[in-house]
Amino acid sequence: MATLFRLTVRLTWRALVVLSLSISLVGCSGFFFYPMKPWVQNPARQGLAYEDIVLIHPDGLRLHGWWLAAQTEQVAGTVSFLHGNAQNMSTHLMNVAWLPAQGYQVFLIDYRGYGLSEGKAKLPDTLDDIQLGLDWLQASGRVQGPLIVFGQSLGASMTIPVLAREQNAGRFDCAMFEAGFTGFRHITRDVMQRSWLLWPFSFVVAPMVTTRWDPVDHIAALAPAPVLILHSREGSIIPFAEGERLYAAAAEPKEFQGLLGAHIVASQDPSVRQRLVQFMTQRCDAQSASAAD
Repeated sequence: MATLFRLTVRLTWRALVVLSLSISLVGCSGFFFYPMKPWVQNPARQGLAYEDIVLIHPDGLRLHGWWLAAQTEQVAGTVSFLHGNAQNMSTHLMNVAWLPAQGYQVFLIDYRGYGLSEGKAKLPDTLDDIQLGLDWLQASGRVQGPLIVFGQSLGASMTIPVLAREQNAGRFDCAMFEAGFTGFRHITRDVMQRSWLLWPFSFVVAPMVTTRWDPVDHIAALAPAPVLILHSREGSIIPFAEGERLYAAAAEPKEFQGLLGAHIVASQDPSVRQRLVQFMTQRCDAQSASAAD
């Protein structure tokens, strides 16, 4: 009997520790952000001309980004790229490293806490980081051709409510979102319920996550800017149905492209790259760029 009592106490204690950790993670947005400080590469390693861009946030934080120059004589357009939740922009670089050769100049930014960017990643502060990047682009005088916003995974889901802000109406020409999810509370519940350890606490923790910035509630406000939703049928991170729901919630003009393969690696496939260029050319009025000498 005493042994059973000790076992019950031990299991209860472990459960409380897991619950406390789960609540703590939600409080600091830990379910969404997995930053890494060291770089694994820089654009020069891929043969790309680039500049380091440092933005000063109104709260004093320094945010770091890269500006990739187009490799063609004529600039086809400007792409603002918002990466996924893990590592930093150096590990996501290959998803856009092909764009300069197609005539696009690209701006990448690391959210606070990622790479060389200062601070700690948490909501809603990272939304303000995205806004700061858009504001810098508008003020920099560097935008040539259409401004195309390209977000992947968490980057897509955070960017949608930012673009839906009244202040951003008419400030971008089109948007492409790959592997986005519909809501922060919804995806928290989904992730927790995949774990036998966290599943019992999903009913307590998930309701604590705000729905204020849920992409599904904001994506329609991006109209009349054209939107392309891409989602892999085989991705194990964000279910395919999430992409379908985002597409259903978006207003016209909109397009949907199903993909194959792992989470946010499809843009390394030449056929997917061609699809993205097609959308940017036909829907965003990007120019066909001739290769530079």
